[in-house]
Amino acid sequence: MNRFYACILLVLLTIIGAGNELAYASDHRASPDHPFHIAMVLWRGETQVEEGFRAYFASRNIPVDIQVYNINRDISAIPDVIAQIRKNPPDLVYTWGTGVTMAVAGRYDAVDPVQNITELPVVFVMVSAPWKTGIAAPPGQMRTNITGASHIAPLAAQINAIRAYRPMKRLGVVYNVQESNSVSNIADLRALGTEMSFEVLAEPLGENGTPDPDRIAGAVADLAKKGADFLYIGPDNFIGTYRDNLTDAGFANGLGTFSATELEVREGHALFGLVSHYELVGRLAASKAADILLNGAKPGDLPIETLNRFSYLIRLSAAKQLQLYPPLPLLDYAEIVK
Repeated sequence: MNRFYACILLVLLTIIGAGNELAYASDHRASPDHPFHIAMVLWRGETQVEEGFRAYFASRNIPVDIQVYNINRDISAIPDVIAQIRKNPPDLVYTWGTGVTMAVAGRYDAVDPVQNITELPVVFVMVSAPWKTGIAAPPGQMRTNITGASHIAPLAAQINAIRAYRPMKRLGVVYNVQESNSVSNIADLRALGTEMSFEVLAEPLGENGTPDPDRIAGAVADLAKKGADFLYIGPDNFIGTYRDNLTDAGFANGLGTFSATELEVREGHALFGLVSHYELVGRLAASKAADILLNGAKPGDLPIETLNRFSYLIRLSAAKQLQLYPPLPLLDYAEIVK
C-alpha cells in the first residue's frame, strides 16, 4: 500500500513539475479587451526607457495594460509594492535599476520566496552589473524567472572613448558606497587601470549612511588637487540624481565629466559619454517580455543582454565652458548635443 501511494505521489509531483515548466506562458490570448498585464516598478518615475518599452508593444499592436509602481527613490517602499502585486498578479513584472531589481527579485543565492518575487517572470532594465551584483546567476547556474537588458558599454571601450578626446592618466570618481553597482564598477575600473595604465582617484560618499550631496563639490576639488584628468559618472543613482552638483564642481575646477549613461550628457552638463540610448534599452527589454508573454519563453532561457552598438555624445555647451573642444576626427561619428 505504501508503495502504491508513493507511486501516486511521484506521478503528482511529475505533473506539478510539468505545470511549473509552463508557468510563464500567459493563460490568455491578448486582445484589446483582455490585454497582457505588466507591473512596472520604477525608481524615479518613467524615463525614455519606459517610452521605448511601451513603443515596442504599440508598434506591434500587442495589447498591454501597465500598472506603474513608482517608489520615488525610496527602496523601503518595495515590500508594500510586492504585496500589492501579489493581490492581483500580473503576467510579468518589469523592474528599473539595480536597487529596485535586487529588492524585488533578490540575489540568486539568497532568494526569499516571502520577500521576493519568484512566482512571476521578471524583466529588468538599467542594471549595470547583473552578474557582479548577484542579480544574475553565475555561469552554470540559472535563475528561472529572471532576464533583462543592461545598458553600460564595456569599461575598456569607455576608457578608449575618454582617450579619444584627450590623453588620460588619472580618472576621478565620486561614488556612493551604499550602491553595490557603483562599488562593483569602482573595483572593475581599478582592475582595468592596471591593464590600461591609468589610476583611479576615488572619493567615496555615504560611508556612514546616506550620502550627503553637499560633499560632492569638496570631493571634486580634492580630485582636481590630486591631478585628475577627467571626472567619471558611472552607474550610480545617487550621483545621477545630483549630477549637476558634480559637473558644476567640475567646471569650477577645470575638469570635464565623462558619463557612462545617456541623461548626464543629453539632459545634464557632462562633457561627453559613450552610452546606450535609453529608448533602445527599453525596446530590447520589451522584446524579451513579448517572447515570454506571447511564446511562453522561460525568462531563464533568454540571455541577459546589452545593446551591441553605443553612441558617442559630446555636449557642445560644456566644451565651450571648459574651452576643451573635441579633436576633429571625433566629429566624424560623435553626436553633438547643444
